[in-house]
Amino acid sequence: MKNLENRKAGRLAPSRFSCFPGFLLQSAWLSLLTLFLHVHLRAERLDFPTRILPALTKAGCNTGACHGAATGQGGFKLSLLGYDPELDHLALTRELRARRIDWENPAESLLLKKATREIEHEGGRRFSRDSAAAALLERWVVAGAPYGPKELRVVGIKVEPTEILAASLEETIALRVTAELSDGAREDVTSLVLYSSNDDAVADVTQRGVVQVRGFGSTGIMVRYAGQVAATLVDSPFAGPQNRAAFAAFAPQNFIDKLVLARLERLRVPPSPLADDATWLRRASLDLAGRLPTPEEIQTFLDQPESAEKRPHVIDRLLGSEEFTDLWTLRFADLLLLSGRRGSEAGTTVYHHWLRDQVARNRPWNEIVRALVTAEGRSAEVGPANFLSLANDPRELAEHVGTMFLGTQIGCARCHAHPSDRWTQGDYHQFAAYFAQVTRDDGTVRDGTRGEVEHPKTARAVIPKPLGSAAVRTDRLRSRRAELADWLVAPDNSLFAKSLVNRVWKYLLGRGLVEPVDDLRLTNPASHPALLDALAAHFVARGFDVRDLVRTLTQSRTYQLASQTVPGNKQDDRFHSHALLKPPAAQVLLDMIAQATGVRESFTGQTEPTRAVQLIGVQTPSHALDVLGRCSRERSCETASISGGGLAQALHLMNGSTINRRLNQGLLAGIQEKKLPDEATVQTLYLHTLSRLPTPAEASEWKSLVAASPKRTEALEDLLWALLNSREFFFNH
Repeated sequence: MKNLENRKAGRLAPSRFSCFPGFLLQSAWLSLLTLFLHVHLRAERLDFPTRILPALTKAGCNTGACHGAATGQGGFKLSLLGYDPELDHLALTRELRARRIDWENPAESLLLKKATREIEHEGGRRFSRDSAAAALLERWVVAGAPYGPKELRVVGIKVEPTEILAASLEETIALRVTAELSDGAREDVTSLVLYSSNDDAVADVTQRGVVQVRGFGSTGIMVRYAGQVAATLVDSPFAGPQNRAAFAAFAPQNFIDKLVLARLERLRVPPSPLADDATWLRRASLDLAGRLPTPEEIQTFLDQPESAEKRPHVIDRLLGSEEFTDLWTLRFADLLLLSGRRGSEAGTTVYHHWLRDQVARNRPWNEIVRALVTAEGRSAEVGPANFLSLANDPRELAEHVGTMFLGTQIGCARCHAHPSDRWTQGDYHQFAAYFAQVTRDDGTVRDGTRGEVEHPKTARAVIPKPLGSAAVRTDRLRSRRAELADWLVAPDNSLFAKSLVNRVWKYLLGRGLVEPVDDLRLTNPASHPALLDALAAHFVARGFDVRDLVRTLTQSRTYQLASQTVPGNKQDDRFHSHALLKPPAAQVLLDMIAQATGVRESFTGQTEPTRAVQLIGVQTPSHALDVLGRCSRERSCETASISGGGLAQALHLMNGSTINRRLNQGLLAGIQEKKLPDEATVQTLYLHTLSRLPTPAEASEWKSLVAASPKRTEALEDLLWALLNSREFFFNH
């Protein structure tokens, strides 16, 4: 045992033959050699957690498919991606009588012979005998396989260059990575880090840190070392001649446009022109109010002369409407997973009314979140108290808070260090500890005096600590959740502002600056990094005002661009050189169909008239909403429900009752009663569905078809059916 301790401390154990007189001289010689090597090799920093373990990680020894699996492989288990260095050091140097280390002949160590596959190894050869990794491990064993100072760790890594602008395809760029240790030392670890590309169609990277540009676009190169992560952004400009006229026609309306234009110019992606008035009015009405513009609104808007205030005036009117409150209450209810399946129906109703009131009063986002996180009282009476019913386990509740309000997925760190972010198990459980003392007795949420979160490794209670902060909880007399809220909504907590800004950007422009929107991390760079920073700063400076944020985004030229592409930007799906096609939420789509046909949807247990966007929770039965992809609010609503959308949705819209039962009543019945001429009828149907007048060709074609049909009513029903099933109606463009 004493020899084992000596080995762990970095002192070679004496030869097992040294007790025999014939080996005394050999033992003394080995001792001198060991001392010499130990002094000189220690200058190389052969510390296990900061140097040796990263080499094993790079070789893939501790991945989930190898010895990092839950039960290990071949009787040998390492922590996944090296999240537990002490345990890994023990496994290598002491487990099974230290059979993996040959102290007297380090080159013959099982650790090396397995990894180089000089003997049979199911994991294959991880590196060659003449590689730098093999030489490093051998020097480490020669030095006594030291662990190093207990407190020593890597506190950060820096990758250079931080941005790459490729001059051409097939260009190669060598990265350099420097690690900063807790004792202030800095080391070049370029050869030891793990590299990966977020999009290898744009650029890939070798495990030596050489970036190879492959295609046009932008991607991040992720770098991981000893639990720390960093990234470099690779921009590869699109090919083709510069369309200077398109750039010159892009007149910035605010700081958003300036930053978008700079990014487009850097990537050589020309912007499309502005959307026409009818298209823009439909887009803004759906995005801000969840409804189609009425024919009267369309005609009035089209008749107005062009001016700088024409579109901003519409934006302000929509922002002040009841429909805006209904739609954005729905969006925040989806975000908060507001559902009658958790808690009581009464509590869900109170919660929904409270949330709608916050939106109606334009209460700042930071105040809304503070109220949710710190809520107390009976859930049937206090709306935000229902937020705490999302989960009974403090860990699950912490994950919800991280996802919803920080745009950060911390769930991986529950069992091991996050593979692509900086969160450790300690970070995860200390964050969860803020919710450990929440009680829900008899439907009343309050803070108790008992309850802790234990670290799975030590089985000891942890002290609450915010994510990414060095400060831990010190004021034991103050509510844990109040302390968390102070940190969460603080102006200098950039993740809080960026998370909401990124979501609103996606609501309005179809794709987040970061995708997925709940995965903000250094290794997942934004498509427009400077823009995300500027929008977050603007949001904070304006007091977390959501309406102001929506106004700022919709007044930008970027939001108002046409969806039609121009030569040079057809391939762009993320840099916002043109508007993206956006499928509306199931509730909005159902309301669009009801509005266009003039036949309202009825909902069981709801008073008339009730729009789908006004429904509380997701418990109201509706086959139409389910097949159209209503979010179940059991998990993130960023993607459609697995039970709706896709082929089922398409078939339902073509053949189901949602459209077919409305064709011969409502709008068409009124047209028939008024006996409008064919030309006026076609125009009316276009205005009610596509929010525009038909083109001359469309008008002529439909007028001829209706006139030639022996049954005019059926012809008009066919026309309305075709418009409602068109791609133009289905998408917000």
